[in-house]
Amino acid sequence: MITETAVQAEFHGGRARVGPLTWGQQGTWDGIHEWLPEVKPFFVLTRWLPIPLLLGVGDVLEQISELLLRHESLRTLFHPSPRGDATQEVLGSGALDVSLFDRPADDPVGFTDIVTDCLVRAGATAFDHDKELPIRVSLALHDGIPVLVVLGVSHMAADHTGTELLVAELTAMLRARADGKPVPAPKPSVQPVDLATRQGSPDGQLLNIEATHHLREQLALMPSAPAPARAVPLSPRFVRGEIESDALPVAVRAAARRLRTTTSVVLLSITTSLLRCFCPGPTYRLDVMQSNRLAPDLFNAVTTMNQAVKTAVALDVDSFDEVVRRSSATMAAAKRHARYDGRLAREVLRDVVLPPGCQVNDMWSTLPRARATATGAPAATTLAWPERTAHEDMDLYLDTGGTTDRMRLSLMADTALLPPEDIEAFLFAFERIATTLATEDITPTRIAEVFAESQSSSSSIA
Repeated sequence: MITETAVQAEFHGGRARVGPLTWGQQGTWDGIHEWLPEVKPFFVLTRWLPIPLLLGVGDVLEQISELLLRHESLRTLFHPSPRGDATQEVLGSGALDVSLFDRPADDPVGFTDIVTDCLVRAGATAFDHDKELPIRVSLALHDGIPVLVVLGVSHMAADHTGTELLVAELTAMLRARADGKPVPAPKPSVQPVDLATRQGSPDGQLLNIEATHHLREQLALMPSAPAPARAVPLSPRFVRGEIESDALPVAVRAAARRLRTTTSVVLLSITTSLLRCFCPGPTYRLDVMQSNRLAPDLFNAVTTMNQAVKTAVALDVDSFDEVVRRSSATMAAAKRHARYDGRLAREVLRDVVLPPGCQVNDMWSTLPRARATATGAPAATTLAWPERTAHEDMDLYLDTGGTTDRMRLSLMADTALLPPEDIEAFLFAFERIATTLATEDITPTRIAEVFAESQSSSSSIA
């Protein structure tokens, strides 16, 4: 029988202070409280990693304590104010509860089931940010020997990139401890309170002014009505489909080289071209998520910095070259204007009724490129239907992730606009278009044909 106990990872001697939220934290805070008591999957980022042999529970707890000391965002409480915002209190000392799940050697329960249960637990309950540190940690043990670490990180403490940095750092720290070597030194990075101070400076306010001007320009170009329904919506209304593909990373990189642009622009161009297949245009709302890690001291920051830039994209184009040109301009503008105070943006939007549109979050292009290694034949592309939900703010959510060599392309869609068979068609058409672009040009007419062909061959129902 699995034995569950609890221990603590204590931390002492850290810097204690209080400050305002960063712009990224404030946007996340507002999003979390907009949906409470529902906990959206992206509000808690869950990960797991193996523990090297020869380490005891005490060794692992020491490294978790060191991780908390290195990153102020992990030992921060968030206190609400009557105005709806919050302050962050960084604790200099304290303790984090860590759950232990010990599996006897003769127990039939597999570690996969234990990890799955821990991941579900980590993300099932909303964080009490006023009293609870924004990270949940579990250890899976085999007869008292730690085997796996499971993390649940609140989006208030880290975004996707920050969470991957945490996993890589903790992995290296545990490996060094097992090898009897000094743990790697922390990489220089800004802490959230310092970032909030920078954003409140005159230079930060200038970013706000420029972002506000860009927002007003885009609002003037946006359609006044949503895209018309194409089907009777399902219940729950929103369905997420996703493919995992070895072919996509190779094709997208090759297309970027051939077109002399970035992988993010290629992905955005394919997305925009497919939108033309079911949105009448001439424009459509497109929110572009940006990681905001352009400065050197932000590369390794463990906090939440991603913000969305509202844009209007033109769908009335005659060539894919023109799509690429416009996508490049859209992405460049999004990078320039993705740092802003969301509360000021809400003032601009106070009397504006925005149509739902598509949010694009390209997390794959931000992954560090691993050194090439010899591999076998590419694995087959797989299709999954991981999520259904009743309510969302947008028609479509397109996310890229996975690994450098196997991309996960995920589309959450309003089934009134894209029923499940069309979600599947979109995903596989996306892969086919990328593969074509790796070696040759493609026309908007041919893109529409590829989407129609994918529709006719769709067979999976969510």
